[in-house]
Amino acid sequence: MKSVFQSEYRKFFFWALVLNIITAWFSLGYHHPDEHFQILEICNYKLGNTPIADLPWEFAAKARPGLQPFIAYCFIRVFHFLGILNPFLITFLLRLSIALTGWFVVCKLVMLLLPDFSTPKGKKIFILLSFFLWFVPYLNARFSSENAAAVCFLWIFYLLLKPYTSSNIKNSSFLLIGFLLGLSFFFRFQMAFAIVGVGAWLLFIKKINWKNWLALIFAGLIAAGLCICIDRWQYGAWVFTPYHYYHVNILENVAASSGVDPGWWYFMLFFWIAIPPLSLVLLGGFFIGTYIKPKHVFVFALLGFLIGHAIIGHKEMRFLFPMWFAFIYLASVGFDWCIVKYKSNKWFTYSFGFLMVLNCLMLTYRTFVPAQEAIPCFKFVYSYFKQKNTTILCVREPVFCLAGVKADFYKPKNINEIVFKDEDALASYMDTNKEDSVIVFKKTATLGNKLSSTYRNKRIYLLYPEWLLNFNFNNWIERANVWSMYVLYKK
Repeated sequence: MKSVFQSEYRKFFFWALVLNIITAWFSLGYHHPDEHFQILEICNYKLGNTPIADLPWEFAAKARPGLQPFIAYCFIRVFHFLGILNPFLITFLLRLSIALTGWFVVCKLVMLLLPDFSTPKGKKIFILLSFFLWFVPYLNARFSSENAAAVCFLWIFYLLLKPYTSSNIKNSSFLLIGFLLGLSFFFRFQMAFAIVGVGAWLLFIKKINWKNWLALIFAGLIAAGLCICIDRWQYGAWVFTPYHYYHVNILENVAASSGVDPGWWYFMLFFWIAIPPLSLVLLGGFFIGTYIKPKHVFVFALLGFLIGHAIIGHKEMRFLFPMWFAFIYLASVGFDWCIVKYKSNKWFTYSFGFLMVLNCLMLTYRTFVPAQEAIPCFKFVYSYFKQKNTTILCVREPVFCLAGVKADFYKPKNINEIVFKDEDALASYMDTNKEDSVIVFKKTATLGNKLSSTYRNKRIYLLYPEWLLNFNFNNWIERANVWSMYVLYKK
């Protein structure tokens, strides 16, 4: 840590630290439901709070590793011991812990790799992209399998590339590298593709000796054995989850049922998701950097990762998240080459300025907007009703529901939900029960005529600012999930 803040680039590292903390605070929820259901809900089940019937189908198939739920379980046990019971504070601390770990190792890697760049501008671009590219703090704050595997590989890259003062220290580092490789695999099984790439680099480029290979394999097996024991803790039986995962998703084609795309589809996904023209420029820099440094470990790991994922039919952009730093490094190498070649080109300078503005706008949005729209509503219910026993009348689906599945992790024990198929059914219930006031939840911004004419209503929660409802362009209000909560009083 001391070396980070004594670096000549310490101001970048400091503001990156601040940005990571802010993003961890505001980035409520998840990028993909797996980030919640495969970790937090399974952890909550082991804590005795989530019924087994509410767990995802992968739990019954024993197809997911228990490593990350176990880590979350240990953290939460400590938090509960310290009196921290608020699930929103707990998830913030989980996001913060992984964000700070990722930030620190990226700092170490950046300082290690800066000598690879030939121009001061190239070095600054590498630093800026490594910390302030619009999606980097957001990915770094995810307590997900993709990000946990990414942090493991960041440490692996650092240990492989750093200089050592003695051969003994260098040889012993392969024990840690092997252990991290094993952990990364059990964080996310698809990391096997990157592990093959790193293995090829060690065999053909680094040409490590047999003692290093022995240390690597031995430590990897120790990590695998530990993770198998953790899987035993999760499922209550001895299982080999990598095989179950392969059998269900590949042999039984469950993954393919979610859609199949060609191998080149990842480039199209990145082009659109990373926001053109910024994405196009990043891809151009990446191809140039790969051409310049074809023997770099990042190239081997990333190409192995890309080829493996290209072969698998079902494709999502999040599958490639673990290799984000390798991509940024190679893109930065490409930009450094362009700076040397076109240093007096005004078009290059103006384009860079435009892309900086675009990046800052996207960075602001991705930093402060919740990752999942439902979580702010959950947080409101938790704080507004506190420990008071409350029944919420829900239209079509309950409040505590994510991707159509119950979200027990966030649901307070004092909240009861009654779900009605439509407002007419809700109105009939209210006519029968003759209550003076009720709490009503809807995912639309307005109440139907029957409820609004029979009851006075006061909106107590809305996902968006109220003034936005005055601008109903293209009827967006009727089509959007607005997440509204009302108190209805009899007139």
